[in-house]
Amino acid sequence: MMMSLLSSTTTAPAASAVDAAAGTGSSALTVTALTVACATLALILVLMCALDLPYFFRSLFSYVAATCIKKKLRVTDTAVYSSVCLTTDLDVYLTHMNNARYLREIDLARIEFLLRTGLWQELRRRGGLIFTISNSVRYRKFVRTFSRYEIRTRIVYWDDMSIFFEFRFVSKADGFIRAIVYNRQRVVDCSADELMRTVIGGGASAAAKTADADNAYRRPECPIEIHHWIQSNLMSSAILKAEMGDGDPL
Repeated sequence: MMMSLLSSTTTAPAASAVDAAAGTGSSALTVTALTVACATLALILVLMCALDLPYFFRSLFSYVAATCIKKKLRVTDTAVYSSVCLTTDLDVYLTHMNNARYLREIDLARIEFLLRTGLWQELRRRGGLIFTISNSVRYRKFVRTFSRYEIRTRIVYWDDMSIFFEFRFVSKADGFIRAIVYNRQRVVDCSADELMRTVIGGGASAAAKTADADNAYRRPECPIEIHHWIQSNLMSSAILKAEMGDGDPL
């Protein structure tokens, strides 16, 4: 009897010690998990303050959609990019899209267009780059909060140095063209005309080996609104050059 009592009294403290150690370990694990979660949230907050994370994530999604999900297009086709006006797109009135957001949206639509048509791939193969040098925006009607719309993207003209895009913001509810944007993309380190000739002809191999590429290639006539826009930009450049003594032709 004495032996059983002694055994029970010696094992009870040992069990209590094990339970206490387990509780301490669980608490430490919980604290560690909370610390990691708080550090992660703090890092995300800092990145959101320093970088426009939604833009980068949406750009990545546009890249994935264009390369893996959506079908390929000819460079002369019209691409459709669908979106919705969210609360992050609103201006101070909280009823419609901020004017600056239109240019952000055409960035995403252009990413898809360049990738789906093969224009970006051919540009990089040639070692070239492309960037915006001018925009012309006409706002016709508000894009309302939470309304769905699509951006219809097409190339309307090009010359030896630049490619001119047209973006139409069309509401899905009524098909009304809410805004229209003309965007001039300067091509550097290669010819825009040769780039378009190759892509229209079906790629580098087709352009090099067959005469069909030349037959298929047709540079469109410059639309009258694009012509006057080019002239306006040239006048602006001449005035700035005279004021600043800047030799930059842009």
